[in-house]
Amino acid sequence: MNQTETTAKIVIPRLHCPFPTSVSPFVELVATNTFDFLHKYQLLDSPEEERYFARYKMAWMTCRTMPKANFELLCCIDNLYSWLFVLDEQLDHVKPSTAYIREENYLQQLIDGFSYVLKHKVSPIDNKFFHALADICVRLDALSRPSWQSQFLISVQATFEAAIWEAKNNKNREKHPTVAQYMHMRLFFSAANIGTDINELATGVWLPMYVLQHPDMVHLTALARRVVCWANDLFSLRKELEHGDEHNLVMMLKYHHNTTLEEAVLMAASIHDNEIGEFVSCRAAFPDFGEELNKRIQVYLDGLETMVAGFFYWSITDTPRYNPY
Repeated sequence: MNQTETTAKIVIPRLHCPFPTSVSPFVELVATNTFDFLHKYQLLDSPEEERYFARYKMAWMTCRTMPKANFELLCCIDNLYSWLFVLDEQLDHVKPSTAYIREENYLQQLIDGFSYVLKHKVSPIDNKFFHALADICVRLDALSRPSWQSQFLISVQATFEAAIWEAKNNKNREKHPTVAQYMHMRLFFSAANIGTDINELATGVWLPMYVLQHPDMVHLTALARRVVCWANDLFSLRKELEHGDEHNLVMMLKYHHNTTLEEAVLMAASIHDNEIGEFVSCRAAFPDFGEELNKRIQVYLDGLETMVAGFFYWSITDTPRYNPY
């Protein structure tokens, strides 16, 4: 069976997402701001790249995942997501002339530079990606508390390190990670961990560390990350296979469970829907922290649901990036 025949047969089941969604009224202005940001740091190299970026409507993703945020924060986060998108596209779509960007040594140099920028808010060398990240970090610091900034630094570092892991696995196509390994690492190289960190800024609610580190909150946060990743793996499956990329939950299930592609799709969809159900159940049984704190917790958990729904409905409604249905 050739690749065209394989992808033509992919049918993505209707995934369950019980959470409501809305879009910030600032979405068009945010999109304009991000284009100005990308132009300022010359992150898009040609009119063709500009058209390619514009059609994916990244601002709609940002404005669905945090629809109640103020304009300044929306612009900052959309700049960040767009910066990650452009960087990821370069790593995903290498040519023979740019194959070096997937080499571990090159990626490690990038990570070292990004880490320096995150700590010092200035670029160590004349690199457009470093300068753009420094700009974002300075603005994020003005919009967040020090403890959040520390967690954000850790999360971005984890995402970059997971990118090296993903690059190694993409390079060694003969050896697939286990399903458990993939499911753990996917939360990081997808930057889903960064998405849940941003929830504090999106909701305007800060919670004590003893609440954020409570096992039930840790579990709910992990579930929010996981369902975003599994939905994305299903929505992007056809696109990724057409590009020869098999680093996807569906393909891990297919290889390790020795199933057909169609069966693996149904397995991944079942995992997604079961974990959505688990999120709903765990939230309903969340511990009592007292009336005042409970109100803040509910707003925070509403924000996680909004983030999940935002990524979900952006993928099937706003962007032509996937066209799963």
